[in-house]
Amino acid sequence: MIAEGCADYSIDFHDCHVSAGDFICIQPNLLHAARISPKSAMRSDSFVFHLNLLTSFSTDLCALRYFMPLVEGRLRLPQVILKDDALYPELTSCFTSLTDCCGKKAPGYELELKSLLFHLMNVLIHSDHTNQPPPDHAQSDRLKSVFSYVREHYAEEISIAEAAGLCHITPSHFMHFFKEKSGTSFNRYLNQYRLNQSALLLTRGVPAAEAAFACGFNHLPYFYKRFREYYHMTPREFQEKTR
Repeated sequence: MIAEGCADYSIDFHDCHVSAGDFICIQPNLLHAARISPKSAMRSDSFVFHLNLLTSFSTDLCALRYFMPLVEGRLRLPQVILKDDALYPELTSCFTSLTDCCGKKAPGYELELKSLLFHLMNVLIHSDHTNQPPPDHAQSDRLKSVFSYVREHYAEEISIAEAAGLCHITPSHFMHFFKEKSGTSFNRYLNQYRLNQSALLLTRGVPAAEAAFACGFNHLPYFYKRFREYYHMTPREFQEKTR
């Protein structure tokens, strides 16, 4: 649930704008991202859980009829639920109950939590929004291969040609494809990922220069410039603020 502010979300290559009070539902294996204006802020309250919490995925009827189709993409959940949606009041009530249950943690709350999650899934599965187009697995798999490669090799040199090779397309096609599907250029995404990783190292007390080199920045002035642009403070200021 978007608690404050607004954001532009991309879920399985479908773009949507959401603001305070709106709900977002992201089922397993779908690529998703949120873009927030540099001059604004957004806060959300989220419940993230694995479907194994609700089923054994063996001979369970619920697993066969609902959860396995969800994981495989054959059953689609509504991605965005706005205030004027018929589903909104019931979803709001369920979300509030989940929040209260997790906050109070009364004896036996784990059982109540499971029952509420089952109810939530039932509400979403039987909504009027489940007849959505099937996911584009080919495009999704292409991007996932790039994201995985960046996650494993961000400290090394990664060229456009190398990333394009993962998708089996030309570099020029890749640059267009990545920008269209992710909403940002590949180089910008790679830089932001490296900056996020360097920030994690800074919070652990790693010196700025060491954090920069460990995250693929081989030119310190460039690292300091990009860090300040992204976090609106120097690495030293960030480190002092997060101690």
